[in-house]
Amino acid sequence: MSIVANTYAHVIGIDTHARTHTLAAIEPTTGAVTDVATFPTTVKGLARALTWITRRTTTTTATLVVIEGVGSYGAGLARMAGDGGFHVVEPHPTPKGLRAGRGKSDPIDAELIARSVL
Repeated sequence: MSIVANTYAHVIGIDTHARTHTLAAIEPTTGAVTDVATFPTTVKGLARALTWITRRTTTTTATLVVIEGVGSYGAGLARMAGDGGFHVVEPHPTPKGLRAGRGKSDPIDAELIARSVL
């Protein structure tokens, strides 16, 4: 099994919902959150989200995109990211299990989704 910090230069965590997706970019070797943004789930919103990911990374192959709900709310963005050359995975466990005592927040959930693979 490879270590994410040795394999990827960037990890993007995505918390998905019916109307919006929240993305958090983290630096895998330090765990620092480098940026967070929320986009609507419209076709234009998903295109903007993919552009946001691309602008925060050096190469698609060095970026791991971790999307909650790749079979439901995250399916469209997962397909676009995969078609764009990004490696896409689903987190395990879900953020609910990781959040314990931190409250509910889409930016926190997006960060925890990214951290779930580290």
